[in-house]
Amino acid sequence: MSRRKKERKAMLKDQGAEQELTSEIPMGPPEKDSKAMLKDHGSQEEQKSESTMTAPEKDSKAILKDQGPDVQTSETLQVEEEDAVTKAGEKDHGGDLKDYKAHVIAKFNTSVDLHYDCPEMKVLSNTFKPYQKIFRPHTIILHGQPGVGKSALARSIVLGWAKGKLYKDMSYVFSFSVREIKWTEKSSLAQLIAKEWPDSKAPMTKIMSQPERLLFVIDGLDDMDSVLQHDNMTLLSRDWNDEQPIYILMYSLLRKALLPQSFLIITTRNTGLEKLKSMVVSPLYILVEGLSASRRSQLVLKNISDDYQRTKVFHSLIENHQLFDQCQALSVCSLVCEALQLQKKLGKNCTQPYQTLTSLYATLVFHQLTLKRPSQSALSQEEQITLVGLCRMAAEGVWAKRSVFYDDDLKTYSLEESEISALFHMDILLQVGHSSEHCYIFFHLSLQEFFAALYYVLEELGEWNQHFSFIKNQRSIMEVKTTDDTHLLGMNRFLFGLMNKDILKTLEVLFKCPVTPTVKQKLQHWVSLIGQQVNGTSPKDTLDAFYYLFESQDEEFVHMALNHFQEVWLPINQKMDLLVSSYCLQHCQNLKAIRVDIRDLFSVVNTLELCPVVALQETHRRPLLKEWWRLFCFVLSIHPKLKELDLGNSILNQCAMDTLFLELQNLSCGIEKLTFKSAEIVSGLKYLWILIAGNKNLKYLNLGNTPMKDDDMKSACKSLKHPRCSLETLRLDSCELTLTGYEMIATLLLSTTSLKCLSLAKNKVGVKSMISLRNALSSSACPLQRLILDSCDLSPVSCHILASALFSNQNLTHLSLSNNSLGTEEVQQLCQFIKNPECALQRLMLNQCNIVGDAYGFLALMLTNSRKLTHLSLTMNPVGNSAMKLLCEALKEPTCCLQELELVNCQLTDNCCEGLAYMITTTKHLKSLDLGNNALSDKGVITLCEGLKQSSSPLGRLGLGACELISKCCEALSSALSYNRRLNSLNLVNNDFSTLGMLKLCSAFLCPASNLWIIGLWKQQYYACVRRQLEELQFIKPHVVIDDDWYAIDDDDRNWWRN
Repeated sequence: MSRRKKERKAMLKDQGAEQELTSEIPMGPPEKDSKAMLKDHGSQEEQKSESTMTAPEKDSKAILKDQGPDVQTSETLQVEEEDAVTKAGEKDHGGDLKDYKAHVIAKFNTSVDLHYDCPEMKVLSNTFKPYQKIFRPHTIILHGQPGVGKSALARSIVLGWAKGKLYKDMSYVFSFSVREIKWTEKSSLAQLIAKEWPDSKAPMTKIMSQPERLLFVIDGLDDMDSVLQHDNMTLLSRDWNDEQPIYILMYSLLRKALLPQSFLIITTRNTGLEKLKSMVVSPLYILVEGLSASRRSQLVLKNISDDYQRTKVFHSLIENHQLFDQCQALSVCSLVCEALQLQKKLGKNCTQPYQTLTSLYATLVFHQLTLKRPSQSALSQEEQITLVGLCRMAAEGVWAKRSVFYDDDLKTYSLEESEISALFHMDILLQVGHSSEHCYIFFHLSLQEFFAALYYVLEELGEWNQHFSFIKNQRSIMEVKTTDDTHLLGMNRFLFGLMNKDILKTLEVLFKCPVTPTVKQKLQHWVSLIGQQVNGTSPKDTLDAFYYLFESQDEEFVHMALNHFQEVWLPINQKMDLLVSSYCLQHCQNLKAIRVDIRDLFSVVNTLELCPVVALQETHRRPLLKEWWRLFCFVLSIHPKLKELDLGNSILNQCAMDTLFLELQNLSCGIEKLTFKSAEIVSGLKYLWILIAGNKNLKYLNLGNTPMKDDDMKSACKSLKHPRCSLETLRLDSCELTLTGYEMIATLLLSTTSLKCLSLAKNKVGVKSMISLRNALSSSACPLQRLILDSCDLSPVSCHILASALFSNQNLTHLSLSNNSLGTEEVQQLCQFIKNPECALQRLMLNQCNIVGDAYGFLALMLTNSRKLTHLSLTMNPVGNSAMKLLCEALKEPTCCLQELELVNCQLTDNCCEGLAYMITTTKHLKSLDLGNNALSDKGVITLCEGLKQSSSPLGRLGLGACELISKCCEALSSALSYNRRLNSLNLVNNDFSTLGMLKLCSAFLCPASNLWIIGLWKQQYYACVRRQLEELQFIKPHVVIDDDWYAIDDDDRNWWRN
């Protein structure tokens, strides 16, 4: 055994208390540990933390309090009961039970050092007791990252029972290690138990006589994940003698179909937790966290003596929460420590600014490959085959959610365990288990993921298939980048990390041939698609992509991948999120808009140093959070195309606001649109007013949901009146404005020349407030063009005052009164002023205004007499078929100039479609009609299509989303599309078309006569044959956009309002 192997094994043995339950496994939040670290400089002791537990119905934390008066006073009685039960059971079963316990002790005693007095074991020991007065789970799930000690904890539970220290009221405890079982083979539960029995003759009748006293411990359930999550898991076993595939037996135990009175303890990784929740009955979740933050820090920094180097490692590795979290597993921590030492030994910069797990593993693995050949750096042909075989086996295992391999697997990939050991000077594969057949696992799951990713790079370097047996499930790099399975995230991260030019150069040396750019180009294309599909990409997906790119630490690669990013939305909750985002955003050379949600970054003390063992010098104490926030803000000044910054819902303290506004005042910063909707920025408002007064670029400001006191309004209005202020749009939605505030706004409207759009939505506007606004709106000096008064609780008197202002206002062209209850009289007054030739109003939004009855007659009359009104929205009003007929008659009149009409969710049915069909053939101006969320049905749309077929129809945009369409209308729609050359936008989302109907529509979309370029559809709703047709459409007609977000929910983003 090599010296380095011995050192690592000694380290693992020495630190066994951290991972095995030889370790007192710390389960729970790391905060306590990190605080203890600050208090106990250089302490070598583990800081214990409480278990993190979640119960479904009651507060599971109560389990920790199972030492209350009732329990304490009966403690002696309970012990006596348990001893009596145990003795009775052993007497009843004769020597069978003693022999079985002796067998369990012999099996596990060498690998587990039981610590049954530790707090964690006390929690576990109390959970199944029948006399508990609180929640009593039937299934305990021990979950955590790979390698943190879940299996050790499971083994110690079984050993504790066998030694009479744990679960004395359980007659039998059986342990099944999924990694040691070929779970696709058939067996009965009785046969599985017999295999665990010393002589394979288990007394099954006795064992099954009291199922309520049976405990099954299933270790590594997530290794069965690939079959447990199939949709056809409906076959359940209810008989312990029934032979089924072993995974069916495990699933039956989970679902309590088999032995429903028995108890279960399961171990699983965090990645499989969500899907497991739908399977288990009466569960209790316990998080196993492995090494504490203090212990990880001590291990990482143990062999670094120089204070400056320790500080650099602290910032580059420990501050990287993703990498530092991986070190909770002692095996990973040992690899990281060894890699750091190796970097130092090789003369590399072990304190490079940003350490990544890929770079650390690459240093370790590639160095092992070259250790024995100082004069010959390249691998031999046999060694190349061994390495590629190992990588391919790892990749297939990741895809199949397998971490355990057998001799047959090694044979399939032309591998010998001795060859792998000879190739590497480290334990890549470990032999595990107690069965006669050898089974192997990688030293840690992350190491398997590293080799899996490496396979996709190596497969480009030669033809390797001839050296391996036929492999059924080979997956391509294309599948890697298109899947979103969580179990592939680690492999994906390493795949991007391997794109680092220095790593690729090393591979070229080892294989004596250049690495082709194929993989790099495919990964860059995958990232670029995220940038191009803004509406279909979640903020988390974007951040994940940024983390992948950051892993590469290759600026050229990152720059090319981010070339198509114009809009970015990112959630920022960790310091590392800031650094990663800054790193990637600086390479988005075509960036136009940034939206970030910053929540738990500045709101708490997040600069707490995790590591007291780092003796930071004063010169190195610069707060890392502030520095990384400054780097993030610096991005605003380096992109000339960047015009929008949205910090809505963010929480920013005064210091953060100070740094931000310093950058916004930079002459190189071209931000024109700034949004703080629902952000907590009160402490930094003073900086905002200074910015408004001095920044000529800023045109749009949204302060929605920011409480504005009178003093704030006074400062704001003063800045808005400043000659250098160029602000054109101000949104003060839900800002708790007062009468004094409205008076100041009215004065502002008579003093500014730049302000064109004002939103006061969701502020109560009383009569006195409206009078103040009316006085300003009536003046020719008022420059306002758009006024939004949605949800302002307008009274009839307020509506009359507002309507009177429209008569003399020559500038106001947009008015939104949505979500105000307007009676017939208010609508009549409004229409009377709009009809006046002096009224300049062009666009009117009356969504959800509870307009009924005769009010539609006044609206129809107004439409026929207004030469200026071009856009009207009546969405979510009870229009109905009768009122629709009145509106259609008005729209047919040559004096009606309306161009866009929105009637979403207006209680329309197919009976109104004949009038609509005739209207769209006779109207001269109507270009957009939205009829979404109305029960038009196939019958109504077939009728409507008769109008669409006519060449006289000017309609270019039609909304039929959620109109209860099935498939009968598809033929008529297809025909209409082939005739209509003007229709360019069609919304069909949330309808239930059949596959045959969709294929007809696809043929129409593909038709050269169709001019559609925006289609509202959710592609994932349909079968693959339909999706392929839609993809072909976008290939043949690249300009076509297919999206389920046909129009934005926010009225401000609707095309007709914005334009």
